[in-house]
Amino acid sequence: MSVQRMIQVASAEVGYRETGNNDTKYNRWLGKISGYPHGGFGYPWCHSFLSWCLEKSGNAGAGPRTAGCAVGVAWFRARGRYYSTPQVGDFVYYGTGGGTHVELVVGVTASTITTIGGNTSGSLGSTYYNGDGTYRKVVSRSSSRIHGYGRPTYSAGGGAGAEAGADVIGLKQGDKGEAVKGVQQLIVFAGQSVGKAGVDGDWGPDTSKGLLAVRRSMGSKEKSATKMTGWAYAQLMAAVARKQGGK
Repeated sequence: MSVQRMIQVASAEVGYRETGNNDTKYNRWLGKISGYPHGGFGYPWCHSFLSWCLEKSGNAGAGPRTAGCAVGVAWFRARGRYYSTPQVGDFVYYGTGGGTHVELVVGVTASTITTIGGNTSGSLGSTYYNGDGTYRKVVSRSSSRIHGYGRPTYSAGGGAGAEAGADVIGLKQGDKGEAVKGVQQLIVFAGQSVGKAGVDGDWGPDTSKGLLAVRRSMGSKEKSATKMTGWAYAQLMAAVARKQGGK
């Protein structure tokens, strides 16, 4: 597994075009999300494209397997792998909270990044297309759209199940650190509050209240949520996906 192989796989997809409204082989691989057209497969696919590339390049587990950009940002933050400067192989996230769009960084200069992204716009054969396919493009590093860069662990990977919350399951009230920030960010992305201090990496009572609110929104009957169990994590991720609408 390597960043070079990741770039090779992504490069081979340049020119791929969606069918209808967001129906792609990447979403068909990732799975259905209820409420979207094409039987649940017609959701925004920029992140499912990169997740597919990780899988097909032998890098499964080196980055998040998700359709949600917000989930991707939280995944990297929870592992202390979210940065303000780019490297080749990074996932560049755009928009508020990084939740709008994502692309793969395949080149870096002092002033620009070259990216390959899905569900985006670009030019093929001198004809410009809008948001319907996979394209390579050059983006200014000073662009206000750029939120940050997630850095997959290409040299380590970890298998297809490595993204299943191993770094956050077991965290509890009183814990501090980057992994707690990841939990807090997910709670916020799910539409709940973690208190006036915000995402500060300190799991206090307000973070527990936020997690409990998320769990109850997903049908849980729990009376408290002071620890991240496997089931709590699954409910949290489902709540984020529902709130973000698969973007």
